[in-house]
Amino acid sequence: MKKLPLLLLFAGMSVLSSCKKKGCTDINASNYSAEAEKDDKSCQYDFYLRSDAIDENGELMADYKCEDKVNGIEASIPLKWGNVPDGTGSMAIIMQHFPNPNDQSQANSYLLLWDISPSVTEMPHGTADDGPWFMGSNKDGDYISYTSPCSPDPGTHAYEIILYALSETPASLPAQSDISVDWQTLKDAIATVTVIDTAVLEFNDVN
Repeated sequence: MKKLPLLLLFAGMSVLSSCKKKGCTDINASNYSAEAEKDDKSCQYDFYLRSDAIDENGELMADYKCEDKVNGIEASIPLKWGNVPDGTGSMAIIMQHFPNPNDQSQANSYLLLWDISPSVTEMPHGTADDGPWFMGSNKDGDYISYTSPCSPDPGTHAYEIILYALSETPASLPAQSDISVDWQTLKDAIATVTVIDTAVLEFNDVN
């Protein structure tokens, strides 16, 4: 059957696609659980990404803005995902914001991770710099770290986090965390391998 589009998933009211086979349980925000999905083995569900830091309106909660730096490191946004597609050899994450929404060639990057095992399904708050994967530079390029949204300007600022299911870890990337890996470097590296699927989480920082 035709694959359903990826859906954006938000914190406690995450919206999940219904399963793809006729007669399967309709899995949604109110009844989703890993147990429910496991019980219905005839169904196939979409790759998803969500965060407990995002409220029901798709806005970043205040507790996760402008994180304090400890030795230059900021506590990363909590993330959870599931239904990693078959054939995934490695995963990568890019969190980005386009200062000029009409120019997608230039982005500020807030989280750059690669060589994430397909067996991993979550990244608790503040653990992005401490897991069995590799991390690139923060937004300003001065630390290997996550950068929390902290815009001084009023208004609504749009962000997205993309979780890539890849055929393998790109060979051009270092086998260690490296400050030289910026947004463009990671994007270019991802383009050298097969992207099996992506899960996307969009949210706003509202001042």
